[in-house]
Amino acid sequence: MRTVLTIFSLVIILLGGSFTTSRYLVATAQTLGTQIEAVEQSISSKQWEVAQNELDTAQQSLEKNKTWWTVILDHQVIDDIDISMNRLDKYIQTQDVSLSLG
Repeated sequence: MRTVLTIFSLVIILLGGSFTTSRYLVATAQTLGTQIEAVEQSISSKQWEVAQNELDTAQQSLEKNKTWWTVILDHQVIDDIDISMNRLDKYIQTQDVSLSLG
């Protein structure tokens, strides 16, 4: 009986941890997505300084969450996000609308 109770407890802990992790990822990814959408709107209206400020905010948010994301996500995904954010930063600095929106 003790074995069954231990197994049941471990399953509940694993499911709870998975659910909590999933909710955290969804919440932080949605926040980052909203910030990137604001950057996109600023680029579309050619407000380059506003877009740069919003991108800086998004990068700060990413850096804040990156500690936990590296534990949870594949490192290649995080590297791809970093590369894309750096490219976007350079495209905004050169004020290239088509590449920035890409």
